[in-house]
Amino acid sequence: MSVRRLAALGAVLLAVAVLAGCAGGRDGRGGPAPPQRAWFRIDVLPEGDAFLDLYAAGRLRSDAEVRALARRLAEAAFPGARGVRVRTEDDRGLSFASAEIDRAYRTGRDASLRIDTAGAARLLRARGFRDTSVQLRLPSVPSTVRTDGRPSGDRTWRLRPDGPAPVLSVEMRPSPVRWLGVLALPVLGAAGVALGFFVRRRIFALPAAGAAVAAALAAVVLPTGRQGDNLGVAGLLGGTALEVAAVVPLAAVPLGLPAAMLLAAVAVRGLTRPDVPAGHEARPRDTGVFW
Repeated sequence: MSVRRLAALGAVLLAVAVLAGCAGGRDGRGGPAPPQRAWFRIDVLPEGDAFLDLYAAGRLRSDAEVRALARRLAEAAFPGARGVRVRTEDDRGLSFASAEIDRAYRTGRDASLRIDTAGAARLLRARGFRDTSVQLRLPSVPSTVRTDGRPSGDRTWRLRPDGPAPVLSVEMRPSPVRWLGVLALPVLGAAGVALGFFVRRRIFALPAAGAAVAAALAAVVLPTGRQGDNLGVAGLLGGTALEVAAVVPLAAVPLGLPAAMLLAAVAVRGLTRPDVPAGHEARPRDTGVFW
């Protein structure tokens, strides 16, 4: 065999050896163990409950092990809770453990809760998780979050091995008046549609239809659907009644559709028909609902 062929064969064998070594490092056979990372999210619900979702990437052996760890995290973060239920969920192919916490805080006009993440941080570090973080989500009510006694605008915190875990103090001040304010939108929309279709004088009907369309746009732009949280945190409603109350202000959106169609029809009629001068509006007939 010539020297050139020997050199080519050696290069091929060297390339195969390098690729095999890289593959061994990637699957953990012969390379360093992959780093374990975890983060958990706490969703505070308006009815007094909470969810703790644990996302763990590492060498936990089964979903049952992740659920057990999530239960211990929930019990450490909410020691006064009535009970904890854990199940495995799936988010776009990524499985995680979700712990439902009963009565995480007491509802009322001045609702508050305290979350000490020190116990959760110790549990995660004991399982080998060094790069961890916690995220907090609150109901859509006026609230103040303090970290170790200082006001904080953050909602995500890193749990560093070389530093103390934060103590989160949350004060919520629900305002049911906010829900009453957005409840005026469907009332305005219904009144605008009724006047637009049943009043024959355009000087009244067209502005009313425009007000119904404006109410529908405001219901889309504003956080209308979340203002019901004020009723739940205040302890006024719960369960199905709270769900219905949260959806009612959104009724302004479908009410704006017929009002918009009415305005469009009037605009098309005005563009396609010639202007006919008239000194006064004719007296409306007793039958029919359109002009």
